[in-house]
Amino acid sequence: FFAVTIIGLYLIIPCIYFDAMDIKNPALRMTFALAIVIFIFRTLEAYFGYAPYGATKSLGMYVTYYLFPGEILFDAKTSMPLKATRKDNIIQNFSRLFRAVIVNSLLYSFMSHFDYTPFGKEIRHYLHPKHLGNCFFIALYFQQNLEFIDALASAMSNAISGIKTAKMMDSPVLNSKSIAEFWGRRWNYLVHCVLKRGVYKPIRKYGSATFASFVVFLLSGLIHEFLSYTVSVYHHMQVPADSIYKPSNIRLGSNLAFFVWAFAVSSTERALGGFSSMGISPRVVPFFVVMTSLPFAFWFVEPYFQGRFLWENEGVVFTIIKMD
Repeated sequence: FFAVTIIGLYLIIPCIYFDAMDIKNPALRMTFALAIVIFIFRTLEAYFGYAPYGATKSLGMYVTYYLFPGEILFDAKTSMPLKATRKDNIIQNFSRLFRAVIVNSLLYSFMSHFDYTPFGKEIRHYLHPKHLGNCFFIALYFQQNLEFIDALASAMSNAISGIKTAKMMDSPVLNSKSIAEFWGRRWNYLVHCVLKRGVYKPIRKYGSATFASFVVFLLSGLIHEFLSYTVSVYHHMQVPADSIYKPSNIRLGSNLAFFVWAFAVSSTERALGGFSSMGISPRVVPFFVVMTSLPFAFWFVEPYFQGRFLWENEGVVFTIIKMD
């Protein structure tokens, strides 16, 4: 009951803040709402007693951990936070940030030219090559967006605090060797960690691994429904009258359906022993991993299209746009 109450109280904060500050831009809304989501799960992990041991060694470290925008790495032997070296700060973080800016600029410039559907609009045949092409580029879009956010947050926080953090994104769309690896180690690792400590472990203590995983995916879907609502639906911004994408067209529930499907294919993979047990060559495994969800990716992205999140996000990096 306490956990449900905490989640409910936190979820109304973005709406109150957006009204008070008159924030309509979807990109700004997403940034604030994501921070609230991370804080919710970190509150749950603290309540259930699953915070990393290193974070509990001192009051100062405890406060630092819960205010930090990334997943702090702790030494396995001493439980002290790992220090970010000069190489981490300058060579890795800032070079990663530079690459993320360049890649996002090129990707935004290319996709915006085609209204983010380079293979044509309104293609809903799940296995149609053009539909899969659109979904692939949208998956890359969200991957690179999170890569940019992670690179920026890591560069700033590591340089200021001297504490090393884990990478949030690790090329999940192109290099995942299993569905479990995609969701557990490569796609949004920060969210994976807080969900594991704040939801999976408390439920696993009293239930099966399958049930705990189901709750995690179900809650992920509900949280993304919350993001869709607060970013694109709640007191949304005005859109051009001739736009085919409008917040009023959003039908909530598609994100939840996507994550229920993700649980189903993840459970199936675990039951079958993974792609390696099927005799599939390791070189093509990433393709099959992505294809388990790629045809259904529009379930996830449809609210962001209708809410015009992609178009409003163009100002984050340099974007070459076509002028009328």
